Amino acid sequence: MFPTLNATELWLLSNGLAAGGFAALALVLQFGIRADHRALPWLIGASLVSAFWFGLLVIAPILHPGGATLDLVESIRTGLWIIAALHLLPREIAHRPTIRTCRTLALGVAALLVLVAAVPFLRGMLATGTAPPGHGIGFVLLMIAASLIGLVIIEATYRASDVDARWAIKFACIALAALFAYDFVMYSGALIAHRIPVASWNARGFANLLAVPLIALAALRNDRWTSRVSVSQKALFSATVLIAAGLYLTGTAIVGMIIRRFGGSWAEAVALLFVVAAVMALVVLVSSGQVRGTARVLLRKHLLAYRYDYREQWLALTRRLGRSDDGMGPHERAIRAVAEALDCPGGAVWILRDERYVCAADWNLGEAHEASLPADSAFTAYLARTAWVVDITAWRRDAGPYEGLVMPPALEALRRARLILPLFAGGTSLIGFLVLASPRAAFELGWEELDLLKAFGQQVGVYLDHEESSRALAQARQFEAFNRLTAFLMHDLKNIAGQQSLIVQNARKHRENPAFIDDMIETVEYSVARMQRVLEQLGRVSQGQDVARRVEVDAVVDTVLDGLASSRPRPQRISPPCGAQVTLDADRLGMMLRHLLRNAQDATTPEGRVAVEVETGAGEVKISVIDDGVGMTPSFIRDELFQPFVSTKSARGMGIGAFQVRDFARACGGRVTVDSRPNEGTRFTLRLPCLDATHEDAPIEATNSGGTA
Repeated sequence: MFPTLNATELWLLSNGLAAGGFAALALVLQFGIRADHRALPWLIGASLVSAFWFGLLVIAPILHPGGATLDLVESIRTGLWIIAALHLLPREIAHRPTIRTCRTLALGVAALLVLVAAVPFLRGMLATGTAPPGHGIGFVLLMIAASLIGLVIIEATYRASDVDARWAIKFACIALAALFAYDFVMYSGALIAHRIPVASWNARGFANLLAVPLIALAALRNDRWTSRVSVSQKALFSATVLIAAGLYLTGTAIVGMIIRRFGGSWAEAVALLFVVAAVMALVVLVSSGQVRGTARVLLRKHLLAYRYDYREQWLALTRRLGRSDDGMGPHERAIRAVAEALDCPGGAVWILRDERYVCAADWNLGEAHEASLPADSAFTAYLARTAWVVDITAWRRDAGPYEGLVMPPALEALRRARLILPLFAGGTSLIGFLVLASPRAAFELGWEELDLLKAFGQQVGVYLDHEESSRALAQARQFEAFNRLTAFLMHDLKNIAGQQSLIVQNARKHRENPAFIDDMIETVEYSVARMQRVLEQLGRVSQGQDVARRVEVDAVVDTVLDGLASSRPRPQRISPPCGAQVTLDADRLGMMLRHLLRNAQDATTPEGRVAVEVETGAGEVKISVIDDGVGMTPSFIRDELFQPFVSTKSARGMGIGAFQVRDFARACGGRVTVDSRPNEGTRFTLRLPCLDATHEDAPIEATNSGGTA
């Protein structure tokens, strides 16, 4: 014999069971079905809204939400079931004209239904702050139309499916048809009788509950609903937090109303205090890193087939390592990238430098700075040999699985340390190791964590090895620049020393000759002036000063030729003055010409010929140094001539003269061309932008044996 229940108790039982059933269906569809079927998200949404609606009906006698509120939620529920039914249609018939018309009509009715339910709700809330009574004539008519359209869609779906497909879809069609048919009958009767019978309301929850197992069975039967498509864990966690927070707030509201109803004279104040305290407690819980970490662990452990979304983890690691606007160095950035993946609050990284593993950076693990290890320590040898991730907590509990591991006292003293991750670059080269603090939520180190950490170790190892290589390369470039500057100074000093050496060699023979004494004094003055110019140029370059000015090319050429008049073979000018002017540093131009002339003299016998030719044309001035010396091969010009520290003079030269000339020409907006043949001579042409030219001669073209820099 059935127990005696009054109408209210039957109402609560029917709607309460339906709310629980649809909530369970939503969880099964979300977490139990790995699907790519396009109807699944809509079924989940419709189940969630149905669960919320039936739950609202359960607490309606206490909250008194108003008929318009119930109508609005019910309209959204009905619209979602219609959209879910539309997505059950086979793709091959979804684009037929009749189906498209039916779909447009269904979506229009669903949208109009929600709009008709929302208008009185919003009007009442804005006017009085309460929802008015519901179930107006317009809402009832649209519910009848929506239910009828839903039945039409279900019938079309089942009829259009082939025999094999019906086996998988028939239970979903039966369930949705039952929902729409019940609503159609109930609201059609209400339209005739001008009221909804209490029995129909009380039985509605039970009728809807019967559809739950059918929809779940259809999801399990459908092959396309079990393919390998997973839900984003980040979205899943956010949805879980929102659902939990919603249930928490709903429970808080229910308890508050119970206090108001049965709490006596202090009920209002106590209820308000309870709600405020509950909301503050919720904020504290949500903002707690430990609570969030525990929630993630429970979610991964009990609801997911895999604890980690490896695609998201890999993208997050790459994104964190690639950032440069976070104010962190690369080592600290690498620590945080790995630590945040496991919800660890801190860590430190050790890198191999100068035969020792030193702490390169730490994040919230300041006591790690003092620890360093020799490169050949037993601990690092163990990491390099096994490539294991060391769980310090497990090692302290049982060192058996870590046979051969000798934990350094400096690392053992790190009280918060939990994991040690070896970092590799190039497969087996241990470049360092990463120490992570204990995660906020307790967890056991399983195979998924190990695989994730090992993958991270390879990626972070390559990243940090590249950073260390870049650092070493930057230092090497600084030393290279310093060595190049030294070589340039030595080149100039060599030329000055050669002049002074010539004076010393001839002093014994000509010391009584007044002309020699005068020439010696003049040479010494020239050498001193040249050294002063070199020092001034270095000072100006170091201070970034611009020394370019308008210069007469003829004057610079003549000054250089006069300075080399005593050397052999004596350089001769074979062109008339051109009157050209350029904008540059006159001292540096003179130095470059001396380099070219000295190189020409070195390549020519004392009886040979060295000449200078100055021409203008095509908006540039061409200063050519010509000799009839040994010449150069095309391959030497192409591959070696302009390389610094490459010389054909063995120990007598630094190999930077041509390199300096080319850099000077480029800095001035010009270029250098070379025309040379072995045993025939060389023509070096320095081409510079000309400000003023009085002669417009044809430009000199380089031959195939020459080159251009």
